[in-house]
Amino acid sequence: MTLKRSQIAKKVREEILAGNLRPGQRLTEKALCELTQASRSSVREALQLLEQEGYVSNQPNRGVRVAVLEVQEAADIYQVRSVLEGLAARNFINMATPAQREKLERTLSDLTLAVEKKAVADQLSAIERFYEALLEGCYNRVLKSSLEALHGKISRLRATSILSPGRIKNTLKEMARIGAAIRANDEEEAWLACVEHMQQTSAVAIRVISHLNERA
Repeated sequence: MTLKRSQIAKKVREEILAGNLRPGQRLTEKALCELTQASRSSVREALQLLEQEGYVSNQPNRGVRVAVLEVQEAADIYQVRSVLEGLAARNFINMATPAQREKLERTLSDLTLAVEKKAVADQLSAIERFYEALLEGCYNRVLKSSLEALHGKISRLRATSILSPGRIKNTLKEMARIGAAIRANDEEEAWLACVEHMQQTSAVAIRVISHLNERA
């Protein structure tokens, strides 16, 4: 794999995860050449790599498009996340250091600011850093590695759910509830807040995915 191909793939991957390239959106070689300042041959090679990774799909007569996750796969991922992240929150309460707690609080402050500014990329970044901080302070390597194995798909689902109008404000409220429970050292409330956040996020993401699949 040439360095150029990997650089192009990285750029397109970042655009997908940031929500700038949306699920189901067609990707033309011309547009990607302009985005990456690369040749058509290099873009084609990068798209082949991204197709292997599952970020894009290439269908006859439809061209290359940002891949859309299947509804059942999304539902399964959210079910697993609700359990693992609820456990992570419980562990965090019992094991996180003051510095790790402060780090988690900063991500919520950053998310609040990003929502006020309507900065989607910053919103996604703050949410991702919140969960990174949560996993860092839960001190369970198996739990951490299990969620990290799903990182790519989780990031894509996050970018998908944020397509729903008004969802980010509810996300902020739900994550603030998790933060408040952790601050109060309330394990049961933290668990419940994580589970209900995943239930709400799952419902929104599945609705968006179903709509995208109908249009596909």
